[in-house]
Amino acid sequence: MLKPALLVLTLMADGGTRLTLSEAETAEDCEAMREVVTQILTEAGQPPLLSRCGATALRLTPFVHGVPAEAEIWRYRVELPEGGGFSVTPLDSAAACDPAPQARPAIHCARSAQKVLADG
Repeated sequence: MLKPALLVLTLMADGGTRLTLSEAETAEDCEAMREVVTQILTEAGQPPLLSRCGATALRLTPFVHGVPAEAEIWRYRVELPEGGGFSVTPLDSAAACDPAPQARPAIHCARSAQKVLADG
């Protein structure tokens, strides 16, 4: 079942891309959350590369603040259609991911401490 979710991509210290995915109750709640998260990150001097609401069937463990970079072991391919929304695909450790942020649709390769839930 598709649920509204906020996708945030941020730049990591090593130059990689971090993914966070947070479920929302409604599309309106997601948009409100997006505005707050973007403001917080921007005021902290680390504006997101992207923050976008969309619908997804993918379920990840909850986002936890302060997780060290070495704990971000889960890999994802993120596709961003021009018309909005997103598609996040989990990758195994051997899977290739070729970023193409200027392509249409844009492709990002990201890491996260959030792992796929069994029902995700």
